Amino acid sequence: MDWSLVFSQNNGILLPLWGILIKLFGAILIGVIGFFLSKGMGKAAKHIIQSIELKKQFKKAGIRFNPETMAENVVKYLGYLGTFIVALNYLGITPVILNIIFVGILIVVILTLFLSLKDFVPNVISGIHLISINKLKKGDQIKIGDVSGKVSEISLTETTLLDNGNKIIIPNSTVMKEQITIKAKSKKK
Repeated sequence: MDWSLVFSQNNGILLPLWGILIKLFGAILIGVIGFFLSKGMGKAAKHIIQSIELKKQFKKAGIRFNPETMAENVVKYLGYLGTFIVALNYLGITPVILNIIFVGILIVVILTLFLSLKDFVPNVISGIHLISINKLKKGDQIKIGDVSGKVSEISLTETTLLDNGNKIIIPNSTVMKEQITIKAKSKKK
């Protein structure tokens, strides 16, 4: 057997196979390093958001939201995506495939954001309006549609009523759409 043919650049089998294995190993190495870097960057983003105490600001505004976890996940998953793209590029995958993957992921992210914010945004806008016009106050006895109770809290997203010990939470967009009856307070002499 002539071993020079097996290892030759033009007709050989092992040299092209060796090149493919090296590329594959490099892509896997990029993936592993990118995975750990992305996790680390996500943790760093979480600590940065914790240090500026953004969660307390949301809580004061009446918004139940965890910005630390959101920041960590966004940075981490963007890092994973970047790592995946770099590894595919290292393997020599064409830019057309990378563009298709990118557009697909972008569409999923936009749809997710749209679906998650479709109820949130109208409630916040209504909450800002309710707070700014100051017609409803904590302690007012009101009737909204078929529901009545005493206003215990007005936040950016919802209004909370108390009725016979029951807590009734009404989205602010509903409060703005319904007719509100504020019961007159009786004057004590």
